[in-house]
Amino acid sequence: MSRDTLLRFADQVQGAAAESVPGPSPEHHLVTFALDREEFGIPVKQVREVIRVGEITRVPEAPPHVRGLINLRGRILPVVELRTRIGLTVAEITPHSRILVVESQGRVLGILVDAVLRVEKVPTSTVAPVPDEVLSPHADYILGVARWNSRLIIMLELEKVLLLQD
Repeated sequence: MSRDTLLRFADQVQGAAAESVPGPSPEHHLVTFALDREEFGIPVKQVREVIRVGEITRVPEAPPHVRGLINLRGRILPVVELRTRIGLTVAEITPHSRILVVESQGRVLGILVDAVLRVEKVPTSTVAPVPDEVLSPHADYILGVARWNSRLIIMLELEKVLLLQD
């Protein structure tokens, strides 16, 4: 077998193998967390770390959804209470409560959640839009709802949920 014949054969085998193997289906990589009794998710690429809730210093005259400030290794970060930001009741801090340190629009801040659940790879095909009947005009921060492993995950667009008008 000549060198050219061998190379042509290798090209044919690689081409056939590439055609027979389907490409990866699009997925959403989410950090999921609990607020009240519901499961929410935000893109994992926006989450820098997850920390336990320590002392949060209240700030006089802060916006209502800002729970306060934390000192994270010498860096002062605002902590947004996501529950009240989306219309739920004020969070009670429990041993399961966590702060997601996120990056949004070039800023780093903390988001207070009831519990961090897991990191999920959710196929795009499982995401459905939220029916118009259950949304208020201010709920454009909900990207959709994923039906995944017998659960519903409400997917949030972090930039929009942080920019809600009071």
